[in-house]
Amino acid sequence: MYEALHGLVGPPDQVPEPVEIHSPSRNRLGAPAYNRPVEWAPAMAVDQTLVALVASTTVLSYAVSHAVMRVEMGLGFTAVDVHKLTRTVVAKSGGVALMVSLALGTTLGRSLGVVGDPVLPHLLAALVAGAIGFVDDLVRLGVWPKLVLFAIPSLPVLAYGAYCPRPYVPPVGHLRLTVVYPILVVLAYDVLANAFNMSDTHNGIVPTVFLVYCASVLAAVALPGPEPLEGFYPLLALASAVVLGYAPLNTYPAKMLNGNAGSHLIGALVASLAVASRREYLSLMLLVPQILNGFLLISSVGARSREFLERPTYVNRGVILPNCNPRAPLTLVRLLVLSRGLTERELIRNYLAVQVLVSVLALVLYYNLISLS
Repeated sequence: MYEALHGLVGPPDQVPEPVEIHSPSRNRLGAPAYNRPVEWAPAMAVDQTLVALVASTTVLSYAVSHAVMRVEMGLGFTAVDVHKLTRTVVAKSGGVALMVSLALGTTLGRSLGVVGDPVLPHLLAALVAGAIGFVDDLVRLGVWPKLVLFAIPSLPVLAYGAYCPRPYVPPVGHLRLTVVYPILVVLAYDVLANAFNMSDTHNGIVPTVFLVYCASVLAAVALPGPEPLEGFYPLLALASAVVLGYAPLNTYPAKMLNGNAGSHLIGALVASLAVASRREYLSLMLLVPQILNGFLLISSVGARSREFLERPTYVNRGVILPNCNPRAPLTLVRLLVLSRGLTERELIRNYLAVQVLVSVLALVLYYNLISLS
């Protein structure tokens, strides 16, 4: 028996290399669970590439935005910033810069191998929304045509099936909405594109609200819940980088307005991130200010174009005051200046403080609801 074992094992200097026995338990990259270097090295490489994409796209967006601003000013494609004492003339449509930057950032992401096919329907949806908004900048579309047209950005997402019809609603859990969910996707793009357009009243509000939303969704996906759809992180990185690079030109005092193209594009990006993150329920809580603003406006004056509405506020010696005319629409901005007049800088600061407070409360409530699941 000893000889048999000795013959099988052999002398100490001839002991065969140990055979790796693969465990059935594998990590998310397909490597053996016990092999830590193999598990983490590829993940870190992907993270570094995402960081490179964010940094390069932010710089690219900033440069493109400056170039577009100069072109628009040179062509006379301008608007008057009515909330300034000096009635400043600025570039009219920052949405053009956002569309160009998003397209170039997508090309860069593809070349880096970060932006895959699952991301493309969501990016295409945003570009379509921006293009429709740009047409609105040129020819002034009516309210009802816009309600129909802004259902179109949802079509690439629906055609590609870039959604999961089982939204997570804590503490209930996952809902099975196979038939209803595609309809909700159409409504999400339509409602959010128009909601952000209605919220675009003062310098820097829409881009900053979007960046706060991105940070909130990123924090939420770290909490227990469903895994985001494939491509969510590149989508979030690309969208936030494009808006971050553009934001300095739109923040107070703005050198470039968003235009309908910019606000509609950003609204479509919010819809895409809500769907791709699978945090639809949380998104409703995060976007309470925008939803409330739209509800107040429509309930007070109905679905009518801006050109036929009284302004909700007016400016007197640099102070924004509420318009007390009964025909003036009721909006969130009007509520913020109801108790006392505010300068534009103060109004923007208060609006963003409300947005941050709502976001923090939404995340805390969402976490507590998850704990009850």
